[in-house]
Amino acid sequence: MSKFEYKKLRTASVFMVSGQLFQAILAFGVNLILVRYITPGEFGKFALILAGAFLIYSIISSRINILIARMPEINYNFDVKQKLFSAMTLETIIATLFISFWLIVSDKAGLWEFTLVAAVGLRHWTDLNKAFFERDMPYRQLALVETGASTGGHLIALSMVLVGAGWVVLFVRELSISLINLLGLWRVGGLTIYRVRFLSFHEWVALYTEAKGLWLDGVLEGNFQRLTIILAGFFGSEVIAGFFFQAQRLASVPHQLLSPIVSRILAVWFGRTEDPVIRDAGRNKTLKILFLPLLFAGVLTVLFADPAVPWLFGQSWLRVSDLLVCMSGMVVFYTLFETLKSYCLATRATTTLFGGRLVQYIGLLVPTALGFLDWFSADLALAMGLSLAYSFGFIFILMLIYINRNKKSIF
Repeated sequence: MSKFEYKKLRTASVFMVSGQLFQAILAFGVNLILVRYITPGEFGKFALILAGAFLIYSIISSRINILIARMPEINYNFDVKQKLFSAMTLETIIATLFISFWLIVSDKAGLWEFTLVAAVGLRHWTDLNKAFFERDMPYRQLALVETGASTGGHLIALSMVLVGAGWVVLFVRELSISLINLLGLWRVGGLTIYRVRFLSFHEWVALYTEAKGLWLDGVLEGNFQRLTIILAGFFGSEVIAGFFFQAQRLASVPHQLLSPIVSRILAVWFGRTEDPVIRDAGRNKTLKILFLPLLFAGVLTVLFADPAVPWLFGQSWLRVSDLLVCMSGMVVFYTLFETLKSYCLATRATTTLFGGRLVQYIGLLVPTALGFLDWFSADLALAMGLSLAYSFGFIFILMLIYINRNKKSIF
């Protein structure tokens, strides 16, 4: 990459991280107020529908945004763009129909439930569409759009809950964020529109064949955290799912702050840096820089979760502190794992990433199985499983990367 592109990446990092920091602080502050007005069971109902919707999208989506990001310029022509646009639109429609059917047969269909499905579907399509614009790395505009959408949604929810709207604000918030995100992307000229055409059977096969590694990782990733919420609700109740949802959200705060760099800016940099030596050096330097602050955050989580959570959320949310302590490993290793994921996707090391995902599921299911055998509480077992999953997955992928590198150097 040129010096100009490196400078562009540095500038992009400042805008994306600043925007994400503001979003995280605002979301955290608004959530502190929402938990005073909305019960754990109401949060759990919302979380279970949201998890189920994302699960279906993760199964149907072929990860077109990643295909767009890594496609060589020589192949990036009008016909390809139209095909990808059509595919993302048709995928979204099909997934939305499946989710709506699931709500109906599970007897959960209602106005607000369908509103949430519409919001998730619109955001899914917008995020895929955004990839066309993001190829040119316009992160300043994207930061403004995403920060504005998040700010608008949370302020609308805050104003509604203060006047007594209750749990429906959770659903309104998601719809507001999705609509503002779409309008903001259009306003900065980042919305890409082509005529939708139906793809032939061979085109669908070719698309999913190219994306099979991405799709498999997406299914495993998309179902991972959502699965834990669903399991918490299934083996516990909507109340337990609400506790778990809040604990998982708190454990994800460090990654939420760093995700623009790790999952987007670094993903583009890894994909467009052709020299493997420079790329590997950048990966290693990133891991070294991130490890100590994340470890410190994990230690603080263990030491202060118990007094901090009930003080901030109220005594009715006391269980969240125990769950958060058990998720301290997720606090440390979530971002580190995602850094290696971005590297593997950019370098097409999907087999390595798939192995890491399998190790994640093993790390999750072993303590979970013990919990369901009544060795200890099932919700705590799920939380411990998240910690083991991210730590084991990170270590496994890192080991495979170095083993493969040494094999290449030998042969």
